[in-house]
Amino acid sequence: MIGRIFHSRHISFEQALREIQLQRIADRGIESFDFVIIAISSHYPTGEVNESIERVLGTQNYLAFHATDAFHDEEAVHHGVTALFIRFKREGRIECFVQDNISSQNPEILESTASYLRKRADAAHLIFAGMCNANLAFFIEKLSRYDIPMENLQGGICSGLKTKEGLVTYQFRDKKVIKDGFVIVTFHNVDIATSIATGFEPVGVQYTVTKAKGYRLYEVDDHISFARIIDRLVGSIENFKPEYLWYTPIVILDESSENLLTLRIFRDKKSEWVEFYGPVKEGQKIKLSYGEREQLVDADRKSAALLAKRMPHPEILFNFSCIARQYALEDLHQEENRVYRNLLHAPLFGFFTFGEIGHDFLKRSLQFYNDTSLLTGLKER
Repeated sequence: MIGRIFHSRHISFEQALREIQLQRIADRGIESFDFVIIAISSHYPTGEVNESIERVLGTQNYLAFHATDAFHDEEAVHHGVTALFIRFKREGRIECFVQDNISSQNPEILESTASYLRKRADAAHLIFAGMCNANLAFFIEKLSRYDIPMENLQGGICSGLKTKEGLVTYQFRDKKVIKDGFVIVTFHNVDIATSIATGFEPVGVQYTVTKAKGYRLYEVDDHISFARIIDRLVGSIENFKPEYLWYTPIVILDESSENLLTLRIFRDKKSEWVEFYGPVKEGQKIKLSYGEREQLVDADRKSAALLAKRMPHPEILFNFSCIARQYALEDLHQEENRVYRNLLHAPLFGFFTFGEIGHDFLKRSLQFYNDTSLLTGLKER
């Protein structure tokens, strides 16, 4: 399998595609391709995407999706178009599974998704999802209850900007705009290896959630307001913004309180509640955590070393990295992909996510993550 990545920051979407097409043609390693995955800035007009891709690139074998920043190897491409062209050398092939209208909570959508994954248990799956009015995280939790293969599925929520249409985190496929769902890109006859990087260490008191609803946490332990706990933490900070707490997400622990299940970053804080970018449930054990930027890079390094053991020579790398993690990395935000590339020596594609999707650390369930980097390696059989 051959992967080549090109990008353009041209203000016109069609012209950006034309520049990318010229770059591809000039690269003798990818004169033809079987599939292309395209990350696009949400400032481009939505209605032009499908038609422009088919006209300029001359293919219907594509997936496009919104990303505030996408990765071209070590570089983060902001306000542009980044395209990964894939060509198989043997028996590899790609198919796509599209689901929309997730917010309807139709059980048939869950069942058909689980059935699709079960029937393709030997394949590698990458999921590119929308925010779905904050329903995607609940969908992933429900999907995890089905008997599906979990080690070969990884992905993230597409990232966009607020517009008149709302938060734009769309996918584009088969002349359709998927506004409330996801696309699974399935690689047949391709091996997959995955790893997870956090770098945030639990600190301080462990709490039990006693009152929560959806993404909002009200009380812990004996009716203690969690908002007041956070007030004591940030009370002296002038002009406080929730982003300041992206350095210290909460960690959700398993029932034994020994293993990390997932992380949650802060979205908002009021006098009665704290809101996160993901669900929090009553009965869960939580702690605050903290991670210096050097700790996060060190976690990336360990994650890359682990993936190298599982797949010594990957042909394509994907990095689904939380936008909050990039914030916490500060001026080291490019170091993450540099570490991956230097250790694994493969083309790297990915994007800043609004949440990451993958198995838990013990590989027992699917999780919706925040503040992590999910690294994926693919290699044709």
